[in-house]
Amino acid sequence: MPASGPPAAGVGVGRGKVIGISTLPRTAFRVLERRFAQAGRRGFVRFSRIVAFGSVFVGSMALTLALAILEGFQRTLYEQALRFTWHFQVRTFGGRPFAYSAVVERLRQGFPEAIVAAVREREALIRTVQGGEGILLRALNLPLRAVPLRLHIVEGQSDFSADTAAELFVGQALARKLGIGVSDTVLVITAVEQRGGAVPVLRRFRVAGVYRSGLARYEELYVYLPFEQAARVLGLPAFVATGVDVLLLRGGEQEIRAAPAQVEQLLGFPFYALSLYELHQPIFAWIELQRVPIPLVLGLISLVAVFNVFTFLVLLVVEKTASLAVLQALGMSVGQIRTFLLRQGVRLSLVAASAGCGVAIVAAWAQARFGIVRLQGALYYLDTLPVAFPWWHPVIVVGVAVLLAIGASMLPTILVRRLPLTSLLHFR
Repeated sequence: MPASGPPAAGVGVGRGKVIGISTLPRTAFRVLERRFAQAGRRGFVRFSRIVAFGSVFVGSMALTLALAILEGFQRTLYEQALRFTWHFQVRTFGGRPFAYSAVVERLRQGFPEAIVAAVREREALIRTVQGGEGILLRALNLPLRAVPLRLHIVEGQSDFSADTAAELFVGQALARKLGIGVSDTVLVITAVEQRGGAVPVLRRFRVAGVYRSGLARYEELYVYLPFEQAARVLGLPAFVATGVDVLLLRGGEQEIRAAPAQVEQLLGFPFYALSLYELHQPIFAWIELQRVPIPLVLGLISLVAVFNVFTFLVLLVVEKTASLAVLQALGMSVGQIRTFLLRQGVRLSLVAASAGCGVAIVAAWAQARFGIVRLQGALYYLDTLPVAFPWWHPVIVVGVAVLLAIGASMLPTILVRRLPLTSLLHFR
């Protein structure tokens, strides 16, 4: 006759079958998990859960917004600077004018997939009733409507009436500074070199339009006029230009940086070239200076948030230590306990990080749509805070938060593993 006695620890008897905690159906396992998680909704543990959720939420939102702002600055400054100077400029030492036809043709041969345009530029002074400002007169041998990176005209006509018209397109920042608008008349003062020296030239121009770029400094500097009219104002023959601008239709940063060396081989002395990154070095240096410390500092917020998740899980383990001991006595493995804690930490971090990124996306959309946050153009180059959202930014932020939460969820199980079962049963 078989010996009778109590069933072994971790098993139960039902209709001839021996069932342990490790062999429970998945549904029953989830029921135990939900009952176990209910401890996180009461008392001080609930408060720690709210703090952990809030810290992950704020950290993810701040980091996502910081990345969006930095990306927005880089994209906007690059795109707007490209409107004024293209990818690289070809000039001569001493700023001497030159016959541009042969130079343009050689550059087109050296850069087949590029737009090449002759440029006439010179410093000048613009005068109105309210005062004067130093400007840079700029003219391209392309109609404004044919330029690939067209100016955003906010007032006036879209192009010059004729290539010889005495008309100007001024920036919005300069127009506000001088108190001028469309159809107003301004006086432009420049100088023409003659044998006896520089002779001042005064011409009256009508403001044909006002453009906006978002770059306040450049809006105050660049003033556009027709190409033929520029020859008259600057005292240049019809076949002469002061430079050539090139816009690469294909090519990344490396190709743009390498272009000046290629130009020197094509043209030789006295020509030289400067790339977009050299012409606007202060802008891009300022961006690079911000790209490292800002995400690093805000990333520390996410790290602190992970410690809060860890604190919540430790408090959860402490409150349910006796229950964990009973479950272990019935056969539950440490791996299953780890699964409990892992799901708690990952679920909390995933929901909080996703919510934080969602709020950041909505805030960035509102800023891009309405321009709520304004900047001082003299300090930040732009007059509106720019934002840009690559799809992978929120994915990275949420992914990092979940990975850190997984690491934090593993640590509390060490407390359970290292304590003897008898100590856990008598834990109070």
